[in-house]
Amino acid sequence: MPAAIRLLLLASCVLAVVATMRAERPDGRVQTAGKTATAFPDLPGRDVAVRICLDCHPTSDITNRRESRFKWAVIVEEMIGEGAKINDKDFETLTVYLSVAFGRKVKVNEVTAKVIAETLDIAAEDADRIVKRRNERGPFKSWQEIAAIPGIDAKRVEEQRANLDFTAGLHPAPLAPEPVSLDAVSVPRR
Repeated sequence: MPAAIRLLLLASCVLAVVATMRAERPDGRVQTAGKTATAFPDLPGRDVAVRICLDCHPTSDITNRRESRFKWAVIVEEMIGEGAKINDKDFETLTVYLSVAFGRKVKVNEVTAKVIAETLDIAAEDADRIVKRRNERGPFKSWQEIAAIPGIDAKRVEEQRANLDFTAGLHPAPLAPEPVSLDAVSVPRR
């Protein structure tokens, strides 16, 4: 076989391999060298997350993690430090998407101000204000109650609402069993 034809066949094979490494499928899923985006929930920002994350990471590296908004921002920042090309708009979109789709759920009526600050990625003094309000008025029943606190970024609270668990603290603790007097207990004799 002439060298020119072999070179042409080799080039065709290389192009076919590259095309299959990253291809958009008719059903909207992205296939990247054995990685699929089907595990990424269909939320705003999904396309950015799929484009950026699946270039370097297996799907499970992302989908198996549960992190706060703050921690996801740190992780994205680290990726930029390792050479990922992420502009400011994509940084924000990616951080929001990852924290909502793969966020860490918190029992907002029990956790510390530090955990609230990390979950919502807000200033420590704002998280302190949330805890203070919780201590003064009792457990929160909805994200709207937190968003209504003066000075709190309502949009950030609404963005992270899926990560806020309001079940803790809403039910009174069970009563302790009545103490039993040893005098009232009869012990069988042998």
